[in-house]
Amino acid sequence: MKRSQSRADKTLLMITYYWPPLGGPGSLRPVKFAKYLPRFGIMPKVITRKEIAYHSYDRSLADDVPGIDVTRTDSFDPARILYRLGMRDYRVKDWHGTIKRAVNLPDNKLPWAPFAYHAGKKKDFDQIFVTAPPFSAFITGYYLAKSTGKPFIADFRDAWLEYPFMRYEGSIQKGFARYWEEKVVASAKCITVVDENIERALTARYPQRAGKISVIPNGFDPDDFAQTVRSGVFTISYLGTIRPERDPENVLRAVGKFCTMRRIGADKIRFKFIGHVEERFLRRMRNNTFVETIGHLPYKDAIREFCNSHLAVMITTGSEYFFPSRQQEYLASGLPVIVCGKSKGLHVMADAFKEGYPGWTFDFDDIEGMSKKIYHVYQKWATGSIIEGKTPYKEYTRENLTGVLAGLIRQKRRS
Repeated sequence: MKRSQSRADKTLLMITYYWPPLGGPGSLRPVKFAKYLPRFGIMPKVITRKEIAYHSYDRSLADDVPGIDVTRTDSFDPARILYRLGMRDYRVKDWHGTIKRAVNLPDNKLPWAPFAYHAGKKKDFDQIFVTAPPFSAFITGYYLAKSTGKPFIADFRDAWLEYPFMRYEGSIQKGFARYWEEKVVASAKCITVVDENIERALTARYPQRAGKISVIPNGFDPDDFAQTVRSGVFTISYLGTIRPERDPENVLRAVGKFCTMRRIGADKIRFKFIGHVEERFLRRMRNNTFVETIGHLPYKDAIREFCNSHLAVMITTGSEYFFPSRQQEYLASGLPVIVCGKSKGLHVMADAFKEGYPGWTFDFDDIEGMSKKIYHVYQKWATGSIIEGKTPYKEYTRENLTGVLAGLIRQKRRS
C-alpha cells in the first residue's frame, strides 16, 4: 500500500476504553494503530475515559502518539467510581467476580457509553473505529454511526459471546449479548478481529456478513525491540498477566523437578514473571526461591527484560477463544518457547513451531515432559550453545497491520 506523504486526508474517531496511562494489550493495540495511521494519511482522534482504579499502568505508551487529539470523558462504571473514592491500584479479589457477573450486561463498563457517545457527537470525523472489550463500547459506536451517518468499524480483540474471562450466564445475559452482537455486525461497515477463531464463530452465526470480516492480528513493533545482553544466570521468563486461565502451578513444579533431579541449586536458575500477578497466585509463587515476580513494567522495559532471558514460557488452561496477545512478541524475541497447555487459541505459536521456530507444546499437567525440555535448553546454554529462532511472521509488524486497517478504512462501504 502506498503511504501518504502529505497531511492526513481522513479523520478516524477511535473509541477505546483502554488507553494510556493504562497499560496492557487493551491499550497497546489502539496505541499502535494511532501511531501508524498518520503514515497512511489517516488522522486518529481518540475518545477514552478519565482515570480509573486499575492494576497495570504504562504512561510511556503515550510517547508513541505525541500530539494525538485525546478526549477523556467521565463515567459511572465501577472502576471510575472506585478511583473517585480514592482507590488507585486495583487488586482482584475472589468476591469481585460475583458482582461482575451480576452486572454483565454486556459488561460493567456500560455506564461509560453515554459519556463516550456525547463526546463523539461533538467531534468532526469521517469514520468511527471502536475496539472492544468492553463490548458495551460497540453500543456507543452503533448509536454514533446511526446518528451521524458515518461508517463504523468494529474491532474484536476478543470473542464476544464466547468471551472466556467473563462468561454470560442465564438467558437474559446471553440474549442481551446476542441481540447487540447481531446489531453491531449488521450495522458495521466492516469487522476486524484479532484471530481466525473469532472470524469462524462470527461467520457461522452471520454467514451473510462473512464478506466484511477481516483478521488483523496483534503484531510486534520492531521499534520496541532493542539489543539486549543475556543474563549470566540461566533465566526463564513469562510475559503477561497471571490469572486463573494462566495458572503457573505446573510450570513451577516442572522447574522445581528439573532443579531437584539435576541437582541444580535454586540460586543457579531464575524464573521471572513480568506482568501483573493476581493476589491469589503471589504467595504460592514466592514459595519457590527461584521465582522473581517483577510485576507490570512499561511496555518497552518489559520487552527488554523478557528478551535478556534464555527460555520463554507461555501458559494456557483456556478455551479456543483464549489467545494470548503476546504470541507475536514471543516469536519476535527469538527465545525458545515452552507452552504449558494445549489450546486452539495458540495456533499462531503452534504454526510457528511447525515452520521450524524452536518451541514445544506440552499438556498442562505434563510436568515430566516440561522438566526434560527445560534441562535440554539448560544443557545447550551451559555448553555455550544458545538456542535462538526467527519469527516466520516478519510481515506482522504493527505498521504493516495498520496498513491493512487503513485499506479497510479507505474502501467503499459494503452493504
